[in-house]
Amino acid sequence: MNPLIECCEQNLAKGAELLLNDPFIEENGDVISYSCMNECVLCAQTFFVLFEGERITGTTPEELVENIKKAILLWQEDMG
Repeated sequence: MNPLIECCEQNLAKGAELLLNDPFIEENGDVISYSCMNECVLCAQTFFVLFEGERITGTTPEELVENIKKAILLWQEDMG
């Protein structure tokens, strides 16, 4: 069982699609993208996903990917 990572397609188009190509996230997370998540202000300001319902942000796509990886590791510890 993997954690659910929800993404906005508009946010992905700004550069956050980097997370879709990350092997660790691909193997350890279930990524779902939506055309819009009704977080337009947040989407315009930063890169973000919802990780198991909790917002994770990053000032760059690379920082977002790193923050998602950290969240996955913490989630795995809690589930283990």
